[in-house]
Amino acid sequence: MTRLTIAETYDRIWPNPWILPLFYILASSLAVVMGITIIYTVIKHFRKDMHIDIQLALFLTVMDTVSGVDFLMAAICNLPPLNIYSSYYNICLVQVITGSTTFIASLVIIGVIALERCLIVVYNIKMKNTYYWLMISICVIIPLFNSILVISTDSIGLMSSGVFCHYDIQTYYGVVAYIIMLTLSAIAISTLVFSYTKIVLFRYHHSQTQQIELGMDPEKVRIETRRTTIKLMSILIINVGTNIPYVIAQIMGLFDNSYFNPKVAFFVIPWCGLNVFGIRVYF
Repeated sequence: MTRLTIAETYDRIWPNPWILPLFYILASSLAVVMGITIIYTVIKHFRKDMHIDIQLALFLTVMDTVSGVDFLMAAICNLPPLNIYSSYYNICLVQVITGSTTFIASLVIIGVIALERCLIVVYNIKMKNTYYWLMISICVIIPLFNSILVISTDSIGLMSSGVFCHYDIQTYYGVVAYIIMLTLSAIAISTLVFSYTKIVLFRYHHSQTQQIELGMDPEKVRIETRRTTIKLMSILIINVGTNIPYVIAQIMGLFDNSYFNPKVAFFVIPWCGLNVFGIRVYF
């Protein structure tokens, strides 16, 4: 199959090139405002006594906010009157570094946060903060490596949905980058599901123990357990629900890129935009 240019991909956007950019302008603007508000509030109230869970969540919020800014700029660049990526390839390169790196890093960092909570709550294991920041570094370095890989091998293209420049699945190194990204994402999502499920089950069992052995108020214990369950399940559902459609579509596209066509992309890509709201539930 002949490799499509950015301009050719743009011309094939379905149903038209207006809808997704306008959606991302709205969603990203909201996400950026929320992100800045959370960052300011957390720094103001927790600056002197910020435990590792808050530090990690704050870092994730920063990454999500940067992603939001990048999504906003990408959406503006893709509006039909501008269509900047078709004319200025270098801007497309910048968008891959800033957008793909921060978005993918955000996707996998949530796995580290879930792991930290699980170790503390379920297993009473408190690791040194250094180990968590080492994991965070890996979560950022691998997507950055991917971006450098596709840029240096000319393996970048406009996604079939428009809006974003990303790894080009029509190239060998673009496929390699996708496999690395999907593997990393699978590890993060699996960690998230395992950790939060363990916490919910532990809380439920612990609440029964509190009622029987400690004679605590059953209603109060139930309310606290329910609150924790709702919070953790909300984070889990938002993160898994907003990423799974994209991941499945991309896996299918690896075998035959015609599966990730403009119509499929139109219904899948908006879910990724909603992912930047996931960490808001944590706070």
